[in-house]
Amino acid sequence: MSNKTLLDFLPEVVDQVESQLIDDQDRWGDTWKHRPRKGQETRVMQRIVDYYDQYVHAGKPMPWTKIIGEATICLVRESHPEELDV
Repeated sequence: MSNKTLLDFLPEVVDQVESQLIDDQDRWGDTWKHRPRKGQETRVMQRIVDYYDQYVHAGKPMPWTKIIGEATICLVRESHPEELDV
C-alpha cells in the first residue's frame, strides 16, 4: 500500500477541476453570480441527486469535477458575497 496522502494527489485534482471550470465558464459565463447564496444547499443537492440518477439509470459516470465545481461556487459565494449580483 502506498504512503501517499490525499495532498499528494491535490495538484492532479486541481488541474482536472480547473479544466472543468474553464469549460463551465465558457458555457455558463458568470451565471453563478446571479443566483443567491440562500438556497444553494438545496440546489446543489438536487443537482447531485440528478447526477446520481443518471449514474443509476443510465450508467453515466459521476461527474466528480462538476460536483467539486458546484461546491467551489458555494464556497466562493459564502466567502465573497460582494461578488454576487443579488
